[in-house]
Amino acid sequence: MPVIHIETFKSDDAKKADLAAEITKLFCDKMNLKPGQVHIVFDEYEPSNWATGGKLWSRM
Repeated sequence: MPVIHIETFKSDDAKKADLAAEITKLFCDKMNLKPGQVHIVFDEYEPSNWATGGKLWSRM
């Protein structure tokens, strides 16, 4: 039972649903799992709460 955590900026539900379906299919195909065994958690952040190279994404 894999639990996949995805940390990303906020996104709309349609994009997350598409990504979840693709990731679930990949894990089922490669690990011989059933879709109900694959769990995906989206942790979403505002660009002002994420920095790379010392700079906030909200200011890039």
